[in-house]
Amino acid sequence: MPTPFHPGLPAWHRFALLPLLALGLLAPTLSQAIDLDWTRDGKEAVYGELTHFDFSRKTITIQIADSDEEIKFSSSELDSRSRWMALFSTNFLQSIPNDNFQSEHWHLAIIFIAIPVVLYLFSFWISAMLITRKINPLRAIIALPGAWLLSGFLIVFYVFMIGRSPDKTLLICILGGLVTLTVASLFVSIIYHKTIIHGLAIIIFHSILAPLIFASTIYATYKFGDTEKVDTFFNEHVFTATGLLPEKENEA
Repeated sequence: MPTPFHPGLPAWHRFALLPLLALGLLAPTLSQAIDLDWTRDGKEAVYGELTHFDFSRKTITIQIADSDEEIKFSSSELDSRSRWMALFSTNFLQSIPNDNFQSEHWHLAIIFIAIPVVLYLFSFWISAMLITRKINPLRAIIALPGAWLLSGFLIVFYVFMIGRSPDKTLLICILGGLVTLTVASLFVSIIYHKTIIHGLAIIIFHSILAPLIFASTIYATYKFGDTEKVDTFFNEHVFTATGLLPEKENEA
């Protein structure tokens, strides 16, 4: 019986099956790692949208889904998963005062940038290795940042074009997206000495695999690690340091 990697299958069939294989392996973990509810320790979950974060009082306001009702409570009541959701919400980031950006925030900013970059490089390397069967990680280190830079230059150009012709925004976005994807795929294919179809397949597979690995890593840390120690570490070095939790959390 042929497998997704059976050499007898056409290339397009193999490329189409790779993302499905990744979803099949990682989707159960992702579904448990991501949820739409806000969970408080010892209380019922609240389904809704975070509409406001009070940085000085450390309180969050949730608007109940399909209702005009709002509920307000301390951020320290949130469980670990909900704290991560709040940490990356625009309401929390916008609530940080300009004069409150201490050295801890810059250190954490570097960490938050470095960790996704490392995970994305790993995902890109895995994707390219499965599709091209070339193991050398140096190719991934060159191909991914190079594709990002080329895409960045093109995006800046498209933003400039949109500013000059705002009435053609949709057309510029569609054509620009296609050109950007083509150029990035071509660059990746050159690095791996493959066709542009291989480069496109790597980018598509990587775009699916990377966020799944990222979410699964956070989930696995809590699932298989010492939950109490993991919570203590993140509460002290992440949530309290960034201002999501009050300082008293650090003393507990």
